[in-house]
Amino acid sequence: MLDSITRGFKKAKTFLVTGGAGFMGSEFVRQKLKNLNDRIIVLDFLTYAGNLDNLKEFLNEENIIFPLEQEAILNVKRYWENENFSYEIERIDYDFERIRYKTKDYKVTLIRLNELQEKVLEILKKQKFVFVIGNIMDKKITNILFNISDIIVHYAAETHVDRSIIDADSFIKTDIYGTYILLESLRKNKNVEKFIHVSTDEVYGPAPEGVSFKETDPINPKNPYSASKASADRLCSAYHNTYGVPIIIVRPSNNYGPYQYPEKAIPLFITNALEDKPLPLYGDGKNVRDWLYVEDCCRAIDLVIEKGEIGEVYNIGASQEIQNIKMANKILEILNKPKDLIKFTKDRLGHDRRYSLNWNKIKGLGWKPEIDFEIGLEKTVKWYKENQEWWRKIKEKSLEYKKFYQLYYNRRKE
Repeated sequence: MLDSITRGFKKAKTFLVTGGAGFMGSEFVRQKLKNLNDRIIVLDFLTYAGNLDNLKEFLNEENIIFPLEQEAILNVKRYWENENFSYEIERIDYDFERIRYKTKDYKVTLIRLNELQEKVLEILKKQKFVFVIGNIMDKKITNILFNISDIIVHYAAETHVDRSIIDADSFIKTDIYGTYILLESLRKNKNVEKFIHVSTDEVYGPAPEGVSFKETDPINPKNPYSASKASADRLCSAYHNTYGVPIIIVRPSNNYGPYQYPEKAIPLFITNALEDKPLPLYGDGKNVRDWLYVEDCCRAIDLVIEKGEIGEVYNIGASQEIQNIKMANKILEILNKPKDLIKFTKDRLGHDRRYSLNWNKIKGLGWKPEIDFEIGLEKTVKWYKENQEWWRKIKEKSLEYKKFYQLYYNRRKE
């Protein structure tokens, strides 16, 4: 049966994109689906920042599937036998309620786990895109999807430093253990041609003035988020060195652009300014970030897939460093809002002062950013201004967002 379904697939590539409903992952998917040949499988568990609306134009009544027999559900029996099952049952109820809320505007096909491979291939025979609601920590799901994929692009991660300071638990589980599960699936599926691990510039830690980190520089993470990403980064390198699996690591600088969850600095400042609410700025506001427009970043990753060397690391920077206070003032200027909306707050614990990358290596492959920061910021502000339904749905209705904002900003002393 599967031979007949997969016949004719060989000329094109099948990409498995983990975290494809997130900010960066969804932009990569949108770019790839412009190619008439490529097929995309997204694997995303739709945690708080995962959003089907990010891929709304590609979703239909056939291509969203949810395998019910996932690892979290199987764990109930184990906990039950140990008479310690109440928390796990609550967790499963939470997952189902969360997914039900996230998918309420979409038709989802529920399937048995043993139907997953055949179902995905049947959908890809008819169209280029299928969305699988699933957890990267479920090895049964990852093994099945790796078996039918040519290239893996691993975006799935917990990514917000502030959240990691409050509670690092999900960062350790998703970023480290989740990556380990994917690497084990990679080791078992020799058909995968390349595994692209999306790391971050934050693994290097703060850059001294005048220094831009090269790929060969030591990593020195300073907060729970960057430590979890550094661990995953080095785990990928270790699996390549030990098992010879085809891994490439990319380390992008700070991304910004449309569809970014509004807890991050730029979308938070834009949306707060649109609502005439304060822009909470940490410390003296002079922390420096190198801002990279998300479209440029995803183009870079696509080029690395095409031309990058297995086993290598590639920095993706923009050389567009700017202080946070200048970024905030620029947003207010674009929106014609008063500068007194900026409200200085107590600095974040362990706040890295500056990030900076040397990206000559990927420049050598023929890539450079096309969108400078001022133009990219104007495009981003315009998008949030014209797509208020997208972010208001999050800020006004998401309990996860409200809980975090209340905990982390409203209670902070100026």
